[in-house]
Amino acid sequence: MQTPTLAALVLATLGAASSSASANTVAMDGGYAGASYAEPPAPRRIEGRFGMLIGGSDVGDADGFSMGISGGIGYRIGDITLRALVAHYRVGDGSDETMDRRGRGTRAGGAVRYSFANTGEPDRQRGGLGVDFWGEIGFGVEHINWRQGGVLDRPSGEFAIGFELDGQGERTSRGRRRHIGYYMAFRSLVGQGPEMDGPAVCAGPCTKATRPSRTDVSMFFELGLHWGR
Repeated sequence: MQTPTLAALVLATLGAASSSASANTVAMDGGYAGASYAEPPAPRRIEGRFGMLIGGSDVGDADGFSMGISGGIGYRIGDITLRALVAHYRVGDGSDETMDRRGRGTRAGGAVRYSFANTGEPDRQRGGLGVDFWGEIGFGVEHINWRQGGVLDRPSGEFAIGFELDGQGERTSRGRRRHIGYYMAFRSLVGQGPEMDGPAVCAGPCTKATRPSRTDVSMFFELGLHWGR
C-alpha cells in the first residue's frame, strides 16, 4: 500500500516547486515584476483672461505711446496651454510730434504657452496658492483703422514672457479645481510695415545709408486677471 503515499509525496513536491516559481516571478527587488504603475494624467483646465496694455505701438513711421485692452481663452494640459487671443489698442504718433496721425489697432490670433517653472501640485486635494513662470509665442492678424481714413491689414507674430499668482480651490470629484489670480507680462508684437517712399538716408552717424526698416515692433506691459477651472 505504498502507491498512495508515493503519489501524495510527488504531488506535494510539485506543489512546492510551483509555489516557489510563482514567488520568484512575482517578487523581484522587493516589488512585483508584473505590476505596472501608470503615471497620473496631466492636469487640465480651462482659463479666461482680461488685461490692460501699456506701452508703445509701431506702424511704419507712426509710433508713440499706446494703451489698450486684451483678452483670451485657453485650454491647459500639463505645462502647455493653447490660447486664443484678442487685443485692442491705440496706434499713431506721439503727442509731442508734429504729425498727428491717430488710429486704433485690433489684433486676433492664437498662441502656445509653456510653463518654465511652477509650484503647482497636481496630486494635492486641498486648495492653495501657486506661482507660474511662462513664455509664449503666437501668430495673428492685425487690423489698423486710421481716424482720418485708411486701413492696414497685416499678419503679425507675438512673443511674451510673464508670471502669475494662482489661487486654487479644492479639487472636485471630477478632478477639476477652480482658480483665480492675476498676471503680469511683457509682450511684443512684430509685423511688417508698409513700404515707404524716399531715398536711402543716414538718420544718424553711419557708414552706409539705408532705407528705413519695414519691421515694426510694438512693445507692451500687460497686467490683468485670470480665472477658470
